[in-house]
Amino acid sequence: MAGLVIVLTVLAAMGESRQQSSAFVGLCVYSGDGFSILTNGTESVGVYASLDVGRVYRVTGVLYSSTSGLRMRPERVEPAEPTFPIDSLTGAYWPSRGYYLLTPAKIRLALPIDAAKGEMVSVEGLWHGGKFYPLNYRRLGLHEGPVDGMPWEVEGTVIYSGRQTLIWNGSEEIAVYPPYGVELEPGLRIRVLGIVRLYSRISLFVDSRDDILVLGLAERRPLQDAAIGDMAVGNCTVLGTGRSLKLDCADLRLYGFSARVGDVIHMEALRRRSSLLCLNCSVIMPREELPNGICSFSEGMFARISGNVSWVKVYRNGFGLANITAGDCWVLLKLRKSLGIRLDENDTVTAYGFFTTYRGMLAFEVASGDDVCSGNC
Repeated sequence: MAGLVIVLTVLAAMGESRQQSSAFVGLCVYSGDGFSILTNGTESVGVYASLDVGRVYRVTGVLYSSTSGLRMRPERVEPAEPTFPIDSLTGAYWPSRGYYLLTPAKIRLALPIDAAKGEMVSVEGLWHGGKFYPLNYRRLGLHEGPVDGMPWEVEGTVIYSGRQTLIWNGSEEIAVYPPYGVELEPGLRIRVLGIVRLYSRISLFVDSRDDILVLGLAERRPLQDAAIGDMAVGNCTVLGTGRSLKLDCADLRLYGFSARVGDVIHMEALRRRSSLLCLNCSVIMPREELPNGICSFSEGMFARISGNVSWVKVYRNGFGLANITAGDCWVLLKLRKSLGIRLDENDTVTAYGFFTTYRGMLAFEVASGDDVCSGNC
């Protein structure tokens, strides 16, 4: 009888121990169907309740051990403030195929925060399972200048495109690497957000096409007032051809347009550091409509001359001279062997080139055989 009393007393004591309640304050890092996990950074407790991930709770109930760790059947669940140590991080918020904080090390956030992409933030939270769970955060704004490995937003005009896109931000060239399939046309003004890499020039690697905003076109300015990144507008005469055009109105050569020596063109071109790029160009006066300048000699000046060949002389080395006359005016047309031109007396000739001299006599020089027309021109 005495033994039975002892056994009942022990069982009663064990029952009272199992039913004793305790409280646990922790951050919810997992929530499933009727089961959640809370952690305080050092201990984790499984709670049989559906809670919100990222919130801190105070849970009161019976705590016990299981083969999977500590468990609790809650008697009371209420939101709470952290009573455990929390960590603080400062970096740039970067939501891209997940949520990250760039410090510039890439830290995975378990939850999104209400901040702009690339914005600097100060975040307080807790580490768990290789992720940082944000509890509180403060927005600090965007970086004002480029920092290696960090996001930066910049505005500028696209001045080169292709394998590498270059924009001009008003003071320097910045290399922009947009996502695959995104092309930026020269002359566009854009605002772009990307990750900075400091190489020989500032490089910006863009994560998404949504990080590029087209603001419009480059600002139009008269050619003489245009700065790098502006759209230069003016009328010019073509003085030389090749892969680019030499113009009478600018020291820079024009790319992206074809015309003949002597053609007058209207140009809307992107001003770059050492060249012009045609955005919208057209011939407004073909060279055939230029006046005959044979009587208006001015050394070094471009002109169209037209007249008859009064005599031709060719030297042993292949160099030749043709005397072109029109009324009382005449000029010696210099015929380099490389031009591949043959003229005869009484031919009617039109040429486009520059006035010069030959042994003190008035002369005229052309750049190529295409700039001399003999016969019905």
